[in-house]
Amino acid sequence: MKPAALILLALAVFSMNARADGDRIWSALVLATRENPPKPVPEGLKDVAPAIKRVFGYSSLYLLGEKKRDLVSGGEEWLVPSREFFFKVQCLAREETFYQLRIELYRAEKLLLTTEVQLAREAPLYIRGPMWGEGQLIFLFEVR
Repeated sequence: MKPAALILLALAVFSMNARADGDRIWSALVLATRENPPKPVPEGLKDVAPAIKRVFGYSSLYLLGEKKRDLVSGGEEWLVPSREFFFKVQCLAREETFYQLRIELYRAEKLLLTTEVQLAREAPLYIRGPMWGEGQLIFLFEVR
């Protein structure tokens, strides 16, 4: 291979790794309710609100908490979107189009759920949580 081709290949690999290494995982805790008339959508949920409303059938959304952390292959992060619920996210592998993650959901100190998921950029993961007050909790994850 010619030296110029090797340099271009190295630059392409470096720029791809720099972009992927700069990824962050965003988690949010949302309370979804049925209200008439619906409440305005919080600014932090504008991008995901149409999908949540369509999939879960709720009219109003409340952002109870959110957190962003760096996403590094082999790393482990604690995401604490609220005082009561939090997540432990371990990045098991990073592929070209997705991250392989292990997610643990805790309520206080009690482990409620452990799951492994493939999370792609621009493809949020929604987890239906328990009924809470006048609505239902929904947990969101997105690579940004």
